[in-house]
Amino acid sequence: MTPRQEKILELVILEFMKTAHAVGSISIADKNELNVSPATIRNEMADLLKQGFLKKEHFSSGRMPTTVGVRYYIDNLLTEEEFSYKEEMGIKGNLYAHRFNRDKLLKEAVEVLSNSLNYTSVAISGDSIFYAGISELLDFPEFEEISVLKNIISVIEDYSLLESIFSKGVEVDGDIKILIGEESGFNSFENGALVFTGFRLHKGEQGYIGVFGPIRMKYGKVIPTLKYVSTILNEVISGW
Repeated sequence: MTPRQEKILELVILEFMKTAHAVGSISIADKNELNVSPATIRNEMADLLKQGFLKKEHFSSGRMPTTVGVRYYIDNLLTEEEFSYKEEMGIKGNLYAHRFNRDKLLKEAVEVLSNSLNYTSVAISGDSIFYAGISELLDFPEFEEISVLKNIISVIEDYSLLESIFSKGVEVDGDIKILIGEESGFNSFENGALVFTGFRLHKGEQGYIGVFGPIRMKYGKVIPTLKYVSTILNEVISGW
């Protein structure tokens, strides 16, 4: 991929993240970051489509990123947002307040993630499931069909299915893993993505905690937030 194609792919993905709609060449040209004509951008987008990074929306002349395109963006183009001191102290304080109660700690961890990111969050440990922000799914057109929404919720509420999903994943920057779309193995997750990581409770009990949202979720915010929550969670647990 050429540097110009990389920039076009990034611009398409960033615009798609905002709108959930296919992105046209004129829209990218209007960003004034490339200093080339819409025709040139259109040709580059056609090449990105042939390479499998973009796909054509059926009823539009625009393009949308494929799973491959989003994966390339995450691995090569993503810039993580920085945490403010206030955010760090807020998360740390909330988790430490429940450090002596396993269930309350994990419930607080998923609540913190959901409140910070406005996505659905879930954790499993032992035979327990903890989740928060299920209602956030309603904010995304990708999940507006009742059958899709029902299937997603049924997976989130099923320990064995969650465990099978968490056992997969592509590593991103250490122990953070991401499954995009069909990588999860579930049709109901086709337009979604799961960012997650593992942790260990006392006596070596394994657990996982993650964030679920649309493929166009704000990875630059999700990844560092999950990293910090998991770091503090392991910090708290290490004292048990």
